[in-house]
Amino acid sequence: MMCCKKCPFNPISGSAEERCRQALCGSIRSGCADGFCAANIGSRCYQDYYVVNRLYQQDPLAESLVQHTLKTAIIGRDRALLLSLFHAASDNIRLQLWRWLEVYEPRSLWLLNPIFASVGLTPLDSMIGMGSRRAKYLDAIMENPYSGRLYKSAQAA
Repeated sequence: MMCCKKCPFNPISGSAEERCRQALCGSIRSGCADGFCAANIGSRCYQDYYVVNRLYQQDPLAESLVQHTLKTAIIGRDRALLLSLFHAASDNIRLQLWRWLEVYEPRSLWLLNPIFASVGLTPLDSMIGMGSRRAKYLDAIMENPYSGRLYKSAQAA
């Protein structure tokens, strides 16, 4: 999730056709740096639901907001949201999400363990010790049992 003041779904200042009911950031200042900000909590908001629901349709707004929903899932340790995000994402976006997790949040890979277990891979705690098995874990993500997509075309892009 992002700061409500920058969110396209903000009920007052948003630019999207659809709007959330109520902004979570309550500050009347232009920024939330000195107080409560929705960008720093791991609770789902309207934006996260929009992203997951519209990624299936390759909605440009949903694709542009996918990193914010990934952040919500990581901060909140929300396995269901993260799995839904990977399930809904196109091959290219799924590959981007995986690479982001590898680089910036390797300790959060355990949230994807249901996907790994479904293909018989050992659960992960982090990237440590994965070594040559990395390709198998990437295959599991890209050939997600909930999705029939292949990642070969995504790697070419």
